Amino acid sequence: MASKPVSIADLEQLALEKLPKSVREYYAGGAEDEITLRENITSLQRYRVVPRYLVDVGQDKLDVRSRPIWGKRQNVPFAVGPSAFHKLAGYDGELDVARAAAKRGISMGLSSSSTSSLEDVIDAGKQAQNQINGNDRERREYDLMDSDWWQQLYVSNVRSDTAEFIKRSEDAGYTALLITVDRPYLGRRLSHLRERFQLPPHLRRATGDKMAQDPSMHWDELIPWLRSVTKMKILVKGILHPEDALLAVKHGLDGVVVSNHGGRQLDAAPASIDALPAIADAIQGRIPIFFDGGVRKGIDVYRALALGADVVLLGRAILWGLAVSGEEGVGLVLDIIAEEFRLVMALAGVTDISHIKRSTLALVNPWQAGLNQLEDPSWESQRPWI
Repeated sequence: MASKPVSIADLEQLALEKLPKSVREYYAGGAEDEITLRENITSLQRYRVVPRYLVDVGQDKLDVRSRPIWGKRQNVPFAVGPSAFHKLAGYDGELDVARAAAKRGISMGLSSSSTSSLEDVIDAGKQAQNQINGNDRERREYDLMDSDWWQQLYVSNVRSDTAEFIKRSEDAGYTALLITVDRPYLGRRLSHLRERFQLPPHLRRATGDKMAQDPSMHWDELIPWLRSVTKMKILVKGILHPEDALLAVKHGLDGVVVSNHGGRQLDAAPASIDALPAIADAIQGRIPIFFDGGVRKGIDVYRALALGADVVLLGRAILWGLAVSGEEGVGLVLDIIAEEFRLVMALAGVTDISHIKRSTLALVNPWQAGLNQLEDPSWESQRPWI
């Protein structure tokens, strides 16, 4: 890169200038009028971080590791979320993303619409981490943990196809399934209607074309069946309603992903950040909450954690970095978000992830002067690790 971008916005501008029109529209577009797509970002910006300066804010004491997720803390409270067809951006696609994430001990979710095989992705990540020499490890600000690898999945009505895919994922070393439930049918994306999107001839879905969503899935049937075919953790991705969150707890799931599919499915669905607090209040810390939607800055990670998320997933930001300069660009995205997040913590007077609570935020109401200070829910102090 001739001049180094210093923000995700810089990378997005460079990527959109570089990508072909059809790829640009596929990555950047949303459903119908793109209301939800826009509000994923603007709703995040309504939350203000209210700093406390009568506390120790020494950056050398910052602990930026995530809250415990299934008994393990991640190096940072964000990860790479699943998104489709990385090789459309060029370079080595998902392999470059895996390398950049693994070198930083950052976990990755892989789309079932990957243009690289699930085995090749995890192998690329593990090989990249093994190449880090001792001096590099010693210079790091944190211990380099192994990345976790999570597999996104659409459950097919041909369950044998789904079972085969799950077994492949588990055998390869993936530790969790992100069962996507918000796409029983494909959302109405106007750019696709004007010009039908197709993969170019030199690319293909590495998983084949068998993974179309089963629109008739039901909790009582699906979850026991999934438990019968895998030992991996099981999460549902696409949760926006607190009653669905309660069902996830009732059925013994290992987590939920609060997501509106990047604004690509139901337009005028709530922004993910606006749905998050009610879902967190329903779950009350009993299972981990993953979050995606509109995250472009380290302060967005902070906002999501304060409102109840445990892990924040990066989507389009990863694609912009990949499109600009492959592994180097993805690494830059991860480093920018990490640097911004550390600075927000320090400037907010927060030295530990467990102190990032709702009361550190205030909400801007356009119809009311001043800030609406948020209060911590009573369950926050009852988390098992507090």
